[in-house]
Amino acid sequence: MLYIQLVISFILGGILIALQTLVAERVSLRWRGIILTIPTTIAISLLFIGIVKTPQDVAHAAISIPASLGASYTFVTIFTLLRNYGLAISYTVSIFVWCVFATLIIMFPPVDFVSSLIIFCAIPILVGYIIISKLPQVVDLKKFPMNPKHLFFRSLLGGFIVALSVYLSKTLGNTWGGIFSVFPAAFSSTLVIYYYLQGPKVIPSVTKSTFFPGVIGFILYALVAAYAFPLYGVWIGTLIDYVVVLVFFLFWNFIKKA
Repeated sequence: MLYIQLVISFILGGILIALQTLVAERVSLRWRGIILTIPTTIAISLLFIGIVKTPQDVAHAAISIPASLGASYTFVTIFTLLRNYGLAISYTVSIFVWCVFATLIIMFPPVDFVSSLIIFCAIPILVGYIIISKLPQVVDLKKFPMNPKHLFFRSLLGGFIVALSVYLSKTLGNTWGGIFSVFPAAFSSTLVIYYYLQGPKVIPSVTKSTFFPGVIGFILYALVAAYAFPLYGVWIGTLIDYVVVLVFFLFWNFIKKA
């Protein structure tokens, strides 16, 4: 039964992440960051953790999500800073730093949501945003047709990470599942393809757009999941989560336009 659920999570996660990144390339800069940071990997991972285990396990896994966001946005920051040294170096070093950060979370797991947010999340994200904001920004990005090779790459990477987070939660514990639910799968596929198609000069503008309001949306999703899943179950909990996050994104965009 577990392997069937892993296959389903792999397929569903892969499709959603592929569609997410493809749509993000075809909207304005204002909406690109929001589209890229709609909780897909988190949502599918927590949904299947709740199915494979229990909704109460989702609440426990959600505690490590803010800490994991600190690791993911550190990945984004390092990739952006190293962009001019080539794709292989920037990606390899960024993943290595993410692994080090994730290891620290495993060794010193947060005891509650607040400590996860304050100790592991806030500082790396604020520092990363300040650094990237000071780099040259490119507003207009080229639009490329949907290439089957790119679609397959995004689906494969996204599906693998979602299935891995579910498997680790089942075999090694909820903290592992929470960490890998925020693995930068959508970020990875998007940055690699942007780099390949448009070059390193566009990377700062792409990465900057993913910070706010995306970070707040991720945190909101994890916080709501910690309470909604145990009370209402995985399906209603997921629906409530998405409603809260989408209302927040619409409100944020309305405020920005005002």
